[in-house]
Amino acid sequence: MGQARVHGVFWIALALAMSGFLGGAAAPPALPPPPSAASQAAARAVIDTLSREVLGILRDATLERPQKRQKVTNLAYGSLDFETLSRLTLGQYWRGLTPAQQADFVQEYKKHLATTYGHTTDEYTDEDIAIAGERQETNGDATVLTRIIGTKDGTRQEIAKVEYRLRQKEGAWKVIDVTIDGVSLMANFRAQFQEIMANGGIDRMMKLLRDKNAAADK
Repeated sequence: MGQARVHGVFWIALALAMSGFLGGAAAPPALPPPPSAASQAAARAVIDTLSREVLGILRDATLERPQKRQKVTNLAYGSLDFETLSRLTLGQYWRGLTPAQQADFVQEYKKHLATTYGHTTDEYTDEDIAIAGERQETNGDATVLTRIIGTKDGTRQEIAKVEYRLRQKEGAWKVIDVTIDGVSLMANFRAQFQEIMANGGIDRMMKLLRDKNAAADK
C-alpha cells in the first residue's frame, strides 16, 4: 500500500510528520508540563478510538464512497488541531499575520487537506491498524506509535508504520501531526508554503489555496 493510500485510510492523521520539523517551529509561549503515564494513556486511547471509528466507516457496506469520505472528513475535523498545524506550517510567517488572516489561512488550509487526501479513502481494501506503543515528547506532546497491517503478496503483514503526534488543548488531546514511515507530509507543506510566503506573501499564499480548493469543488 503506497503512502497515498495510507494517507487516505487515516487522513485523520494526515501523515503530516513533523518530528524534526517541530524543532524548527516557533515555540509556544509556555511549555505544558510533561504528560503523566495516565495522560499518555489518554492520548493512546484517542488514537485507538479514532482508528476504530475510521475503520468502522470504511468497512460499512451500507455507505457509498462519498458518504464514507464525508464521515471520515468530519472525524478528522473534530480530531485535528488545525490552528496548531497552521501555525507550525507557516512558522515565522504566522506571527506576521493579522488575526483575520490567520483565521482565513486555517480555513483554506483545512479545506485543502481534505480535498487533497479525503478522496483517497476510496482506495481502502482490508487494512487494519495496531497500536504499538507511545512515547513522551520533551515539550509535553505525546506520540502514539501504530502499525498498518494489510495483505501483501498473499499474506497479512505490516505495510507501514504511522506515528500520531498529539498535543493537549483545553484539556483534550488533539492530533497535530502524523508520520508515515518517517516521511513528513507536514514538513513538505512547510517547505512549500514558506517558499510561497517568501516570494509573494500571504496574498499569494491565499490565492493559491483558494484556487486549488475552488478547482477541487468543480
